[in-house]
Amino acid sequence: MTRIAPWIALVAAALAAGCGEGSAPPAAAPKPVAETRPETSADVAIEITTPQERVRQGVLETSGKVQFNEEAVTRVHSPVTGRVVEVLAKPGDVVESGSALFAIESPDLSQAKSDYAKAITDVERADKALQLAKELYEVKAIPQKDIREAESDYRKAMAERERAASRLRTLGVSQPQPGDAATRGDTSTRLVVTAPRSGVVVERNVAPGQVVAYGQSDTPVNLFVIADLTTMWVLADVYEPDIARVHRDQPVTVTLPCCPGERFEGRIAYISDIVDKDTRTIKVRAVVPNRGRLLKAEMFVKVAIATGATRVLALPASALHREQNGLFVLVEKGKDEYERRPVKVGSDVEGGVEILEGVGPRDRVVTTGSILLKRTVK
Repeated sequence: MTRIAPWIALVAAALAAGCGEGSAPPAAAPKPVAETRPETSADVAIEITTPQERVRQGVLETSGKVQFNEEAVTRVHSPVTGRVVEVLAKPGDVVESGSALFAIESPDLSQAKSDYAKAITDVERADKALQLAKELYEVKAIPQKDIREAESDYRKAMAERERAASRLRTLGVSQPQPGDAATRGDTSTRLVVTAPRSGVVVERNVAPGQVVAYGQSDTPVNLFVIADLTTMWVLADVYEPDIARVHRDQPVTVTLPCCPGERFEGRIAYISDIVDKDTRTIKVRAVVPNRGRLLKAEMFVKVAIATGATRVLALPASALHREQNGLFVLVEKGKDEYERRPVKVGSDVEGGVEILEGVGPRDRVVTTGSILLKRTVK
């Protein structure tokens, strides 16, 4: 018993030590929590720029109306009084100079032909009388005053012949040759009225059987209207404050409501000197090539007038921020120091937005990163 007791004590001590090593390890100490700090300029990757000069193309946008080019429009009236017997052209027809439009029966035509035939006869008689007078004067058979009278009669006959020929030309009839007796005997009353120039028949106000008159009104009825549609007039309305921006020969771009993708280019040819008392606008006229004949008379169009190029200061759109009171930018005052600067802007330009007021060409303005930086700048 005495020998065993010390061993028992040793075993108990060993067991106690083994139980201490197998127990659970003590809990690990918690890591320290990182401090949350508000963002500052040092925490934001920013880029800074200065306002740059850009070329801005000035454009004045307004509305307008298409009309026929009056310099290429022909209005056909009746050259004589008579009755229309045949209509030979219709709206939409493309006619050439000399193409027949309508035929008319008129006693005025017969009278004009008769007057011309009589005038030719009078000239022939006066010429023979003058030749005879010269022969008689050479043999001292008549005094010199008789020759002067014969010359005067001849000149009067020539003037009357020219008047009669001019009347025939006005009617569109080729004048008969003096030696053509058969032609001089023509007393027909049928006259075919022809187109004085090439173009498209855009209006017709005549029908067979209609009686038309000549020279009885200051504004006779247009029996036919022929227009050259290769170019058209565009009349644009320009308000009084914009009159100084408009000059002759400025480029004009016309767009159509029906065809937004189509653009027609022209130039200003005329600026009115009268302000409309109702709309307070002036009329500006541009001549525009009518590609594909898409421009139609009385059509309403949109007109953009290029008023010239100007140099302006511009900033990238990323530098601008909006708040309730308007727009502002962030301007660098020093190292990591910024301020809000209210600005006024104009139209978009290539590479940015026009700056009208607020910053100058030497100001350093934040672009990239300004969205985050503005939270810390008051």
